[in-house]
Amino acid sequence: TREASPRKSFYAPFSLIPSSHQRHLSLQSVRLPSIMTSYVAAAISPMLLVSLKLIVSLGLLTTSSARLLLNSHQEGLGRDIGHQATCASLKNQQTHFTVELSVGTPPQTLDVVADTGSDSIIVNSCACAASGHCGMENKCFNGGKGLSDTFSLTAGGYDQRSHAELLESVVITFGSGKIQAVIASDVVKVGQVSAKMHDGLLLMVNQALKFSGPFEGILGLGIPKKKPLQLVQSQQGMQAARDIAGEAVHGIYHSKGFLQTAGVSRFSMCFNYDKDGVLRFGGPEAQVRLGSVGHAHWGLDFRGILVNPSRTASPTMLATTFSKALSSAHSLRSSFCDAASMAPGQLTPCGAIPDSGTTLMMGPKSHIIELFSLICDAWPRCQEEAQKNSELPKHKVFQLVLLRCEDWLPDGLDEMPTLSFQMVGSNGKQQTLKMGPNGYITMIVKEKVHYMQKNLMGVFPLELLEHTGKMTKVCTPSFGSAKYHTKLNGPLWILGTPLFYEYQVGYDLTSSPPSLSFNGAPCGACEDGEIHDAPNATAFLTRSRSIGRSSARRMPREMSGAPLVPDLDTNLPL
Repeated sequence: TREASPRKSFYAPFSLIPSSHQRHLSLQSVRLPSIMTSYVAAAISPMLLVSLKLIVSLGLLTTSSARLLLNSHQEGLGRDIGHQATCASLKNQQTHFTVELSVGTPPQTLDVVADTGSDSIIVNSCACAASGHCGMENKCFNGGKGLSDTFSLTAGGYDQRSHAELLESVVITFGSGKIQAVIASDVVKVGQVSAKMHDGLLLMVNQALKFSGPFEGILGLGIPKKKPLQLVQSQQGMQAARDIAGEAVHGIYHSKGFLQTAGVSRFSMCFNYDKDGVLRFGGPEAQVRLGSVGHAHWGLDFRGILVNPSRTASPTMLATTFSKALSSAHSLRSSFCDAASMAPGQLTPCGAIPDSGTTLMMGPKSHIIELFSLICDAWPRCQEEAQKNSELPKHKVFQLVLLRCEDWLPDGLDEMPTLSFQMVGSNGKQQTLKMGPNGYITMIVKEKVHYMQKNLMGVFPLELLEHTGKMTKVCTPSFGSAKYHTKLNGPLWILGTPLFYEYQVGYDLTSSPPSLSFNGAPCGACEDGEIHDAPNATAFLTRSRSIGRSSARRMPREMSGAPLVPDLDTNLPL
């Protein structure tokens, strides 16, 4: 099952991130023998452990030739909480944010990734940890043997040959590996919002993820699917499935989102710099709502980026160094995602997906290269460096200057341009989303090393790495490359966590189509389910860090660990 390259391959802080390793979603229906039922639902015994390992060794994780229809199951929806605003805290894990999720009666708590790019609830089962497929350091859920009064597993029939009850299971493929989960039912609670997830709780029993840090599950907050989706894995995976597991089982799994089941029609997410973020449920309608152009994902019409030079940048220098047209305000406009370049039948020049489960802002490689070059053109320090290193392309010069950020932080941030993302909704409404340099730059603390040339036996030169024990700060763009092209909406961008540091990103299911909103107010805080909106003077909050005036609070965000890659099925249209 370890088909994906290690997560480390996604983390290229000083070069463009490879585009071939995005997550793609692929679900399948497989059946597990009754021994798995006993193992998941009851106490673990050595014999059961051996049986589970045997099941896994038979290749259940690779039975990938199943075709699945996935849609939103609308039965049993909870009461709409409407304007009754409540909240849950989002824990800052640097590369992502997690929310505390309670499962069962009495409740068992886990910290799961809050992800607007997927729509399932996946929790770490204790069976996974006991079998050695999940880390023992992670919290897990066990609903069997009376540990949860409201827990039940989903039976998929009866095997006449083995006289065993069968369980339904799904396999989800991420860019960083696979997850196998059995389907169950139980009460799920986030903050003050709860729902009985009938056949809507996925218990992870095996995984092959390359995940940096603890992983206890996912709270999917993606857009509800309106139409069935047929998902098929690669021919290579299907052949492996036939070789190992024989004929694959075809089936249908109805995805049950927590939002619909709990009756949540509106929610929003925002992140804080070094504090907890806030997941808001309910609340009033946003003043400006942009209709989603996406049906499989929350998505908007994306019309490119304006690079706005700082006031310290000379318009004369910009005009002489930048070969393309300047706007009246001396902003530099990207050539990508221009409506004039749309092909016949195309609905939008580009699409954009705000995704809380992705660490970086990701787009096509050619777009990222152009954007880096534009930023260099609008940044005097980078212009000067480009003139000294004329043999290097500007996008590489930009990254090299960022590497030496310790030499010019924090005052040098005032020289850098701001970015303006041009968004349009399906309803024709437009909104410009601004981001300052400390919003689109990430700082990494690493050890200083020296490379020394020595001769081996006095003849052959050898380069040796010498550790200094001294730490230094380097900076990298908060961007990566991702290949996701659609016929109707053109190339897609994934707008990850930097966007959520700048705005309260709102999602509204009451409009038709569902809509998104971006509120530049401070993120605030959540305490015991109550929202506390901080005054503007509280400078540690969202937009004040990227566009604010206090240089002491304008340092780029620090990050450790590999960034999370998109949790999206790139085979689907927007």
